[in-house]
Amino acid sequence: MKASGDRKDELTAETRRRGENQKPTTETQRYGERSGDLVIARDRVIAIIQTIKATLREIFDESAYDRFLLRTQASRSVASYRAFTRERDAAMVKKPRCC
Repeated sequence: MKASGDRKDELTAETRRRGENQKPTTETQRYGERSGDLVIARDRVIAIIQTIKATLREIFDESAYDRFLLRTQASRSVASYRAFTRERDAAMVKKPRCC
C-alpha cells in the first residue's frame, strides 16, 4: 500500500497542470458539479429582471424624464418635472390621430 504522498508521483505532468487531482472548491462541495449551471441561471434571471425594470421605466416615463433632465441639464425638482410634463403633453397634442 502506498502512502498518500506517493500518489502524486503517479500523476502525469498534464494531469497536474490541469489540476485534476485537486480538492473540490467550496462552491462545488456546496452545490455539486452543476454550480456553473446555477451561475448561468442566476445571470439569466438578473438579465430578465433588468429588462423588466427598463421596460417599466419606459412605460411610466421615468427614462424619458431622465433623458429630459440630461438634455436640459436640470436637476430633479417639481419645476423640472412640470416642464417635462408640459413638453410631453405638447408633443402628444401635435401627433395626428387616426379616426
